[in-house]
Amino acid sequence: MRGFFVCISQLDFVPERTESPNQMKLISIILFSITLFSVILFGMNKGPILTLDLNAADAPDPDRKAPFEYGRELGIDEIVDRQDEVAEVVRTIRDGGKLFLIGPRRYGKSSILKTAVDHLNQKSAIILRIDAEGYPSIDLIVGAIIALAAQQLTGEAKKAGSLIAQFFSRIRPELEYNPLENTWSARLGVDIKRHDHTHLLVEALNSFERLAQAQPERRPVGLIIDEFQKIIELGGQTAEGQIRAAIQTHKRAGYVFAGSKTHMLTAMTTDAARPFYRLGGVRFIGPVPRDDFHRFIKERFKASGFTAKDEAITLLMDLAHDVPYNIQMLAHGCWASLRNSGTRRATLTPEIVAHTLRRLVLQQDPIYTMLWNRLTSIQQRTLIAVIRLQGRNLQSARGMAIVGKAPATIRKSIHAMMDTSLLRDEQTPNSTVVVFEDPFFEKWIEFVILPNLPF
Repeated sequence: MRGFFVCISQLDFVPERTESPNQMKLISIILFSITLFSVILFGMNKGPILTLDLNAADAPDPDRKAPFEYGRELGIDEIVDRQDEVAEVVRTIRDGGKLFLIGPRRYGKSSILKTAVDHLNQKSAIILRIDAEGYPSIDLIVGAIIALAAQQLTGEAKKAGSLIAQFFSRIRPELEYNPLENTWSARLGVDIKRHDHTHLLVEALNSFERLAQAQPERRPVGLIIDEFQKIIELGGQTAEGQIRAAIQTHKRAGYVFAGSKTHMLTAMTTDAARPFYRLGGVRFIGPVPRDDFHRFIKERFKASGFTAKDEAITLLMDLAHDVPYNIQMLAHGCWASLRNSGTRRATLTPEIVAHTLRRLVLQQDPIYTMLWNRLTSIQQRTLIAVIRLQGRNLQSARGMAIVGKAPATIRKSIHAMMDTSLLRDEQTPNSTVVVFEDPFFEKWIEFVILPNLPF
């Protein structure tokens, strides 16, 4: 007769109850005796070994969903402490107002806008949302506005097309409906070569206001343009005056203009000589308050059965420079490290945070290497100066020594990299400092480039 072995592993198993030391000693003796008896009784047989792991309940669940998200638009229960920003976007659209939402990349503007749109859609709103950076010309942005308007109108496609042709009659749109994908596309019937593209946009905005006025009073109608500064870059500074002249008379449609080029948009909205000055509200998106993010991270690790030391969470936020996207990314990596450690009760320590950061940054080595190699020598040395001088006094004698150029050349290099979203200005209580848009690119330079420099 074939026998089997019973092997009870993990004799350091500790029940959740509070047994006395003598009771625990007795339990260990009993478990060891059972194992020894099994080996003696069945040792000569060739049967299978049955392993009972009494700590199996403490093993992490490999299918558990990570509690930290990045790289996509987050929902209302996933973003941290952005309720006021979401509420202001919703209120602006609902009341037919105007709002400029300004903040660096990776700070969650897109998630704020998505969450606001989700709220408004519960009230059967008509919301057009466009990312201007996705279109190389203004006439294509106009076509997108028309197509999205058709998409938002409920009812038969023929009726929706007829309404759009009516509201946007001066642009003479040519609409196509794809019944398989339930999507619309639009081309402009006017000769775009003979028309000022900004004028076409202004006419589209006026047409959108007419569409809004035709809706029931309690139905919110709004246009959200992300990376709005792209329109000004395409249309020139005169586009500001043309757009303002149109929408300042609109009372029914709400407008939210969001953008990440903080220096450009701040000047556009706070300079009394510029057309958009005091056109509407201005909301600056800054870092999430540290206490709120600290609590969020600690609670998410705890919900997964892990412990996160306070000093580890502080280091995590320091290394991510308080940028929400990078905090979520590093927290996700740390969570994966604990999950892969093999025990559910693992603890996040500063050492694990530092090791995880290095692993994540070096995983991006091909991307960062390509980015670095595309820069000029002066731009590379400017980035090194930003790191070594912590973004301050870059045109000082020490900054000039690092870059090897005069202050005017350093300024030009900084502005060029701000235009390509590598660097940005950040306001501090006492001064303005230059920082990396992606703090992990800065860490890559520290890990890979700086150790090999002769200066």
